[in-house]
Order: sequence, then C-alpha cells, then structure tokens
Amino acid sequence: MWVLVRRIAVVVDSWDFPFNGTVVSSRRFVEALSNDFDVTILGTAAGLENPDRRMVHFKPLRFPGLSGIFDRMKVPLAVPDKALLLETLSENDLLHIQFPFFLGWSALGVAKRLGLPVICSFHVQPENMLLNLGIRSSFLAKILYKFFIAAFYNRVDLVVAPSEFAKQALVSNGLTSPVLVLSNGVPKRFLEIPEKAKASHQQNFKVLSVGRFAKEKCQATILQGIARSRYRSQIELTMIGTGPLETQMRELASSLDLNVVIGSVSDDELIQHYADADLFLHAGEIELEGMSVIEAMAAAKAIVVSDSKDSATGTFVTDVNARFQHGNADDLANKIDYWFDNADERYGAAKANRRQAEHLTHENSVALLQSNYDSMCLQPQVSTELLNEQ
Repeated sequence: MWVLVRRIAVVVDSWDFPFNGTVVSSRRFVEALSNDFDVTILGTAAGLENPDRRMVHFKPLRFPGLSGIFDRMKVPLAVPDKALLLETLSENDLLHIQFPFFLGWSALGVAKRLGLPVICSFHVQPENMLLNLGIRSSFLAKILYKFFIAAFYNRVDLVVAPSEFAKQALVSNGLTSPVLVLSNGVPKRFLEIPEKAKASHQQNFKVLSVGRFAKEKCQATILQGIARSRYRSQIELTMIGTGPLETQMRELASSLDLNVVIGSVSDDELIQHYADADLFLHAGEIELEGMSVIEAMAAAKAIVVSDSKDSATGTFVTDVNARFQHGNADDLANKIDYWFDNADERYGAAKANRRQAEHLTHENSVALLQSNYDSMCLQPQVSTELLNEQ
C-alpha cells in the first residue's frame, strides 16, 4: 500500500547542542514523529565532527558581543542563506520554527512566498533574553513581545504555546494568530519510576534540582535555602545540568559547606536521581512551562517552586507549601523543613503530582501535534513563483 510521507522542515539553530529545554523538547518531538514524517533540521552544527545527518547546515553567527553571549549559553545561532533555504523548503510540505531568530525569520519569509503552511512555537520569553543580557525591564520586555509577535507569531498559520500561561502572555501583548496549547509533555519513562516508600523517620533527605545553570534558573537561591534549613547537615542535594554559571554554583556550594553534587548526567542516571529524591526544587523565575518540574511530578515527587509572576511553574500547585516567595531563601528553607518534617503530607503530595502529570504525557502531545501537521499539510500551496524566478 502506497503511503504519502509528509515532509517537515524544523528550524532549531542549536539542534546538536541539547543544553536547553527548547532543544530537548524539539528532539523528543522529532524522534517521536520520525516514523510518520520525513523531518529536515535547519540549524548550525557549529563545528561538530558528527552532526545529525538530517540537518541542513548554516554557518554560525559571529557578531561581536552578541555571539559571545550565545556561546556561553551554548545556544549558537545560524546565519540565513536564502538560496539554501529556498532549495530546502521547496522540498518540504510545512515549516515549523522552534527558534524565532535570524534563520527562522528568513525561513518564514521564504515559506510564505512558497505558500507553505508555517507553525511557530513560543519557547523564548523576552524576559529571559533580557535577563541573560543583565537587563530587568518590563517596558523593554513588552517592546520585545510586540516585536516577536509582529515579526513571527502574527505572520504564521498556527502558534504553539506550551501552557495556558504562555498563551496568555502572547494574547495580552497583541497576538491574533490561532494558538494551540501543547505541553512539551513528559515521557512515559518518568511516569514508570517507582514511587518512593513513605518514611516517617529518616537520617538523610535527598533533594534534587534539574536545570541549565543560568541566571533565570536562580540556583543560588536553592543553595542558600539549603544552607538556612534546620536540616542542612542531613540534606543531600543534587543539582543536575550544565551552563554558564556552573562554576559559580560550585564555588557558592563550597563556600556554604554544603553536601552537594553538581554536574550533568546520562538519561539513565537522571531517571535514577528522580527515583531516589525525596523533594524536588525549582527556583526559576522565567518559565513558559517548566519541563523538569513536570518530570518531577510524573516521578511522584513533592515539589517546591518559585511563585515568580513570570513563571508558569506556580500554576501546577495549590498547596502553599509547594510555592516559595521568589528569591527568598528563608522562605524556601521553611518549605524544605516543612516537607522534611511531614512525611505523610509529602507522600500524599507526591501521589497527587503524579496523577496531575498523567494528563501531560508526551504521547498525547505528539498525537495532537501530528494531527495538526496532517491537517496543515493538506492546505494548498499558493505558488512556486520564487522558484521560477531563479
């Protein structure tokens, strides 16, 4: 039986640098959809010896000042090549932009002239960009929202937002394009982690944090909160990740004389850390969903997250002991102590969190995205005039 294979081009500048949530999420979706779609990745291998064979390579951006910031964040950006974009996109049925920067902007323009349907995911918060530049300004954040909405989101056929929180951030700033709320989703393997047995008395308390070491993740607050806990000597903290502030976090942990393990791990090791943990902490102030938080919930862990107004993670919980005042290490220490003291409540919260995460499975998100890909690929292509001009 003959089956039509749809061809999807995905803009993920830093595809081969999986050190942030956007790339991790994009990789998970592409791998899950690879049996039903022929996927081409548009990005930069940035000198890697064995880049992904599905990637169409673009040169990395080198711009004084700007490129250095993205290098430290391990998020290299690609320089557009319109001839290469035309050649690539003319062989595809749909364009999905994950990174709304220079390559994504040029790809959008070429796709529109070719008549391709275009999806753009909302992964990049203006507040996040500004903070990594050392700037805190709600005024500038609003200007950036207006820019991205005008340059990308109001020009595409569908916007994908990872949470209702993310959708409202766009709508309140002028988005008029259709929006699909589509969780990044949690893979099944996290839901299969055995629940940790309830312990009313314990000597050691295992605390876990997972996230890129960057300003918006605020891991210093976690270290300071542990240091101020009444049980600091009994807490074993593991901070999993990599990023520009990793050395700084190591130095702070050492100065506070904490029992901390910091660094990156394999996927299997990550699962084991989730299984072993008693409590999961997330102090980030800027999150459109919070992938590590829903992973912890799926793994049946009690969690404590920041109540930052710019983060969606606070929407996952209603228990006052599961949220702490953003940036307040004393308040975080109090919440840590509460969960240490109350094993029954911790156990109950863990089970409730898993039940909630069961509605955010990656499998369901993949099915919903696939359905939208299928329907949008059936849209007629408007023209090939650009090809005829060459």
